[in-house]
Amino acid sequence: RLIIAFTCKVCSFRSTKTMSKHSYNHGVVIIQCSSCKNRHLIADHLGWFRDGRVTIEDLMYEQGEKV
Repeated sequence: RLIIAFTCKVCSFRSTKTMSKHSYNHGVVIIQCSSCKNRHLIADHLGWFRDGRVTIEDLMYEQGEKV
């Protein structure tokens, strides 16, 4: 299992969630904010939302944020 801690950009609520390592590395991971129920894309290795593989690290790098 993997643990992620993040702050929702919609409502600024800080959350900690778990996910399977297999899903993060090979599947799709979408995490829902506990406060505002907004969904955040964490990993997409199946191309559901973009062409090609993408992880939260890639998305943050594109936006100029630190990982």
